[in-house]
Parts: sequence; structure tokens; C-alpha cells
Amino acid sequence: MADLGTQLRRRAGHGGTAVRCGEQVVGYRELDARADAWAAFLRARLAPGQRVATLCRAGIEQIALLYGCARAGMVLAPLPHRLRPAELAVLLDDATPAMLLTDPAHRQAASAALAQATHRTPVAPLTTPPAAPRVDAEPDPDAPVLLCYTSGSAGRPRGVPLSGRMCTATDDALDGVARLTPDDVVLQLLPQYHVGGWTVLPLLALARGATLVLVPEFDATRVLGLIAAHRASVTMAVPAMYRMMLAAAAGAELSSLRLAISGGAALPAELARSWWALGVPLCQGYGLTEAGPNVLCVPPAEVHSSAGFVGVPYPGVEVTLTGVPDGPGRGELLVRGAGVFAGYWRGPRHRGWLHTGDLAERDRRGWYRIVGRLDDRYVAGGENVHPAEVERVLLAHPAVRDAAVVDVPDERWGAVGVAFVVASDELKPAAVRDWCRHRIAGFKVPARVLMVPELPRTGIGKPCRNLLRDWAMRGQP
Repeated sequence: MADLGTQLRRRAGHGGTAVRCGEQVVGYRELDARADAWAAFLRARLAPGQRVATLCRAGIEQIALLYGCARAGMVLAPLPHRLRPAELAVLLDDATPAMLLTDPAHRQAASAALAQATHRTPVAPLTTPPAAPRVDAEPDPDAPVLLCYTSGSAGRPRGVPLSGRMCTATDDALDGVARLTPDDVVLQLLPQYHVGGWTVLPLLALARGATLVLVPEFDATRVLGLIAAHRASVTMAVPAMYRMMLAAAAGAELSSLRLAISGGAALPAELARSWWALGVPLCQGYGLTEAGPNVLCVPPAEVHSSAGFVGVPYPGVEVTLTGVPDGPGRGELLVRGAGVFAGYWRGPRHRGWLHTGDLAERDRRGWYRIVGRLDDRYVAGGENVHPAEVERVLLAHPAVRDAAVVDVPDERWGAVGVAFVVASDELKPAAVRDWCRHRIAGFKVPARVLMVPELPRTGIGKPCRNLLRDWAMRGQP
């Protein structure tokens, strides 16, 4: 099992186009040279194991940086550029990077975040360092190379270290279905702060010599144009993206797509069937950051019978249900395999089965469908949102006495939040949303705010979320 740096070195020997991003085009040999430049730059300044944080949109330079980190023994920690400075400050204090690299558009946000963080680190532009001699290394396959953040059970972000072994294992599992070759063109729509921006197609594409096309900012019409212009053959997106592309797909040339994967949220059966009618084999996958993330998939030959299902385990991945060792049934989905993490950043080591927190069903064929979360987290447009985090922001308002957030289905985003707020009479819903908008990312801001005299609570003081969700669906208590 080759490490990431060695994989790129091997592909560089064959030449070819590695990555396209707008007008920028980089071949495998140039990408390999940039990785060496970054490795030499980092080795001269940092110690092995230190984190290199980034704040930027998806781009070629960050890919070169990841390979440079892998060769130098450092850890890339890509921070979500959609977060507010206060939210970024929390991640900076947790990751404690030795360096923060930004693109020009996010330099100001980086400075604002550092001003609110306890941890101090130098900020530098994310630009290729001077050329350097070839860097050869034999990295520890179990050492982290990537640190991605995911929502925690208490609404706190949690860092998930991905080792080189995890990255290559999850890529190998995915390739058991995707079967990428140098002739493939992979369209990458997920941001690079998301685990899917790396180990769901991009790193596999570069390991197999395919061409990777990056889309730094999603726009449905532009993406459809890129599919036609580059003859994209494989892509992955969240259901909200597929819904927006479908709305703009009239007359679009989509015949080149041989595989379209949906993840991050449940794929509605009617949305899948609409894409099938266009000749695109859209199917749902399932994963989570802690598992690298690839866990369940639909075999390509069975896409058109997959509506509502996330399929079967990827090659090399084991899954089971709590209380249901065999046969059909329902229980929490458990996962184990080489792609599963060894524990959260700064947390205890993980051993054995990974408890996903997702309730799943298995049918007589051995196919799985996800029923829902065992906790209250929901997914809006492919992004995890935890009510506890939003509630903390609401309760920080001086006029708010009590608050709770629940999710409701949304045709465009999959789910959105509805906030129930107990506050003084002068506080209006628009002012509550404006308060949130300045403190948390836009996808976390409640789509609606309902003012109530008090919250219904259980006997142990927890909000009655099922009742609140019923109220939200009706638009009032």
C-alpha cells in the first residue's frame, strides 16, 4: 500500500494532465514538483507532526500542499472557509497549527479569527514556494496527514485525523466500484475542507492518473457547462446540488457521465429517478468522516433498482447492526475496516466497531437504507448542523430567555432549521436571524424563527423536539 507521496511520484512518471481549475491546468510532473517544493519549505520551518492550517476555496495549490505535507511528515488542517471568525477561532485553538496559509479572499477572515483565538500562529499566502530538489521519505503509514473537522455530539467541532493508511484504504474501497482509469475526468464539487473533497474521488483520481476538475464555487448552470466542456465521466455531490442542477438541466449535454454519486444527506427517490430519465446513473452512497468516509455504495449494475437505499458495504469494509447480527432488521449502523479512524483529535484511541449514530435497516438482500439519526443532528445542503450549537448562539442574545432548534424537510436543501424562541416582546424574528447571521455560517442560520411564550419540555428538562417539529411543520404552535 503506497503512501500518498509515492502514489503521486509514480503517476508523475507517466505525465498527463492532473488538475484543472478554471484557466489553470497542472500536469502530473508539475504537481509532483510543487509537492517537493512544499515539502522542502515545511521541513525547513516545522517539526514532523505539526499542523499546517489553510483557509481558502478549493484549488490546485492546496492539493500540492497536501502531498507536500505527506512527504514532510506534517498534517494538513483545511479550515471551513464558510465559518465566521469566532467559529474559526475555536478550530484554531483546537488544531494549534504552526502555520496558517490563506488565499487573498480569506486573509482578512484569517486575521479576524486569530484576533479571537488564544492560539497564535503566523499567516502566510498559499503560493508555491521556490523549486526544491526531490524529497524522498518513508512516512509512518499510521501518522495523520489530514485533519478534518466534523460536528460533535454536543455541537462542538471534532477533529478527525486521517492517516495515510486510511486515505489509501478508503480510496481502494471506492475504486472497487468506481474503477477509475487515466481516461476518466472527475468533476470535484465538494469543498476541500470536507473529507469528501479529498477521499471521495479526488485522491483516487490522482492515484489512478485521471484528470481532476475542481469547482471552487458551486453554480448549477456553470457545473453543467463543465460536464459538457470536459466530458466529465464521474462526479459526486450532495442532493441539494443535484436538485439545483436538475432545475437547470434542460438541453444540457450529460452523456459523458458514467457514474454520479450522491452523499451527505438522503437522496430522495424521485430525484434519483429524474436523473435516470436524463440518462445519468445517479446513486446514493453513505459514509462519515470517522470512516474515511466511504462505507456503503450501490453496485453500478444495480443503480436503477437502488431508490431509497445506500446499498452494500464497499470492498474491504465491514458493517453490522446493533442487535441484528444477521438477516433483515433495524439498529444502529456499526463500521470497521482499514479506513476507520484511530480516534478523535486530542481524544482517546478508538478500537473495534465504530458506532455511527445512524439508525439503519437491512433488507433480505443485505441492502441497507438509513432511517435517521440517533441524535438531533441534521444535514442542510450537505453540511452537518447541530441544534445545540445554534441554540447557544440564540441564548447569547440579551433578550432571549429560552430557545430550541429543530429541523424540517426542505425541497431545496434537504433540511433546514426552525428556531423556537422565548424572548421579550420587542424582539422580532428578523432580528433573531440577523443576530445569528453575524455569528454562525449561513447554512446554520434558522430558516424560520417562531416566537413562543414557553418551550414544551420533558420531565427531565429537555425540549420536546418531536412536538416542536410538529409545530414547525404547521408553521405555529
